[in-house]
Amino acid sequence: MKRKQWMQLGLAASSMVLLTGCYQRYQRQSSPKKEVATSQTAAKKQAKKADNKQLYQSVFSDYQKIFATSKDLDAISKLNDELAKEDRMINSWVIETVINQPAAVRYAFKDLNSDGVDEMIIANQQGDGSYFVTGVYYLKDKKPTLLAEGFVAGHGGARNATTLYKGGEVLEVSWLSGTGKGVAVLSRLEKAPQMASKVKEEEVQVPGSDLNAIFGKSDEEKLDLESFDWQSFDSTPSGSDTQSQEKRPWNAEKSAKLADFMKTWGQKMGQPNYQKGIAGGDVGADNLYTLGDNSKMDAIYTDTGQGNAKYRIVERYSNWDKYPDVHSYFFAITDTGEGIVFHSPTTNGGKMYLKPTDNKELQEEFTQLLHE
Repeated sequence: MKRKQWMQLGLAASSMVLLTGCYQRYQRQSSPKKEVATSQTAAKKQAKKADNKQLYQSVFSDYQKIFATSKDLDAISKLNDELAKEDRMINSWVIETVINQPAAVRYAFKDLNSDGVDEMIIANQQGDGSYFVTGVYYLKDKKPTLLAEGFVAGHGGARNATTLYKGGEVLEVSWLSGTGKGVAVLSRLEKAPQMASKVKEEEVQVPGSDLNAIFGKSDEEKLDLESFDWQSFDSTPSGSDTQSQEKRPWNAEKSAKLADFMKTWGQKMGQPNYQKGIAGGDVGADNLYTLGDNSKMDAIYTDTGQGNAKYRIVERYSNWDKYPDVHSYFFAITDTGEGIVFHSPTTNGGKMYLKPTDNKELQEEFTQLLHE
């Protein structure tokens, strides 16, 4: 299979530092008829969204329970008994991903098969702005039913990747990273009756198999996920989302202020050109280790500072253009609400080793911004 195809199936290392732009309001003149038409269209869209939230209420309910669950393995195992019992249960690795990266989870409604009824797609937004599908739901006998998933197991090598195609076809590939052996299933969402039928199932090798050739598809038929109207789970039909009510310790305004500070601070330190991210040596939060004792850190990447990990990393900066004299900084909020800046001298390998920075000015600036 083409290398590009399998790269599209893999989960990117999660980097959840998202920037919220500033929106300006412009006054535009338009005819009364156009204003009325626009208003009516907006009202219809809002009504449809409200209806969808009611139709997929059980999914929202499940995800609120997942968000409220701690990272304790016993708590996660008990959670299965509380979730909706349909044809297919949410995979435990999907659940753990949601618990560990709550700020990255998004949902969208999309009529995949053009039958006038929207499906619900859940995905993780990656650091580069792309989306990795973690769940596809459709209505079967008016009940939300899980059709396909995507995940990367924390151990054991299990992998799942889901691709959406025009015309309501969904391809789910499941394989083991160690052997590459797996199974790919192409399903189609039927219009009448509302159901999902299996089009074709084949054993595959990852990488190696040409999925386009096996299933008669092409890259042009894939749906553009970035064009979907993605929403966060901060507001739910029940209105009981504790995350939306909780004051977020980090936001876009603080992020912008830190960016300005890093520019001037880097110049003063003789280390100009600090850039967001850890370009050239970025790794997932699961590959962060404490420098010295080499113990794995309990950390996640998040743009809000919320989450269940001990360290919620909200910003990352590095001057990778100065390789090999590279300095990387991780700005984290602890589970007790304190701010801590980690420094990493790591420039190679699949892990990064962190220790608290010795730079007092950098630490004080972050603490001040955090508590503004």
